[in-house]
Amino acid sequence: MKSYLLLGIVLCLLSCSKDNDDNDVLANQFTDPRDGQVYDIVTIGEQTWFAENLNYDTLDNLSTCYDDNSDNCFIYGRLYTGDAAQTACPEGWHLPSKEEWDTLIDYLGGIEAAHIFFKPYAMQQGKPVGFNLLAGGWYFSEFKEIGEKGHYYTSTDGGFPDSFRNVTLVPDVSVSTSGISSSGIMQNCRCIKD
Repeated sequence: MKSYLLLGIVLCLLSCSKDNDDNDVLANQFTDPRDGQVYDIVTIGEQTWFAENLNYDTLDNLSTCYDDNSDNCFIYGRLYTGDAAQTACPEGWHLPSKEEWDTLIDYLGGIEAAHIFFKPYAMQQGKPVGFNLLAGGWYFSEFKEIGEKGHYYTSTDGGFPDSFRNVTLVPDVSVSTSGISSSGIMQNCRCIKD
């Protein structure tokens, strides 16, 4: 009887260590089944986000590495057209809306403070935030602003034909969710759990 009880406890501990909603989420990481790439993830408030920019190659020339250099994809993730960004996140995840970004920003102290907590190694009340937002630049006829600005597509319509709202980060200076970009501009993406 004791051996069955012990076996049951061990099995429970093993199965309880995984996220029951998604067996690919383990120890704050997610493995994209499409290409085997492993992403750090972070839960902030009630939202779970990729803690890295998406780096999934859409294989259709609708995503690229900054300067066509794969080292930049490793560090900053890929740049996507607005249309490609809408479907680039893996199953169980999605491109966040402007409102979901606003929720995150509000949780991190509002528009005046959140940019401080987005940077790598940022701490809030003595604990690491872990969001690690990097300024991966953008592309439209030429590559621009790597390390200076980050632009992130949202799933929210921009109000103009073929446009989407975007988030703009200027490291250590500001973050804004008021931008609008034509789908032809290539920018980074973050994914949020469904």
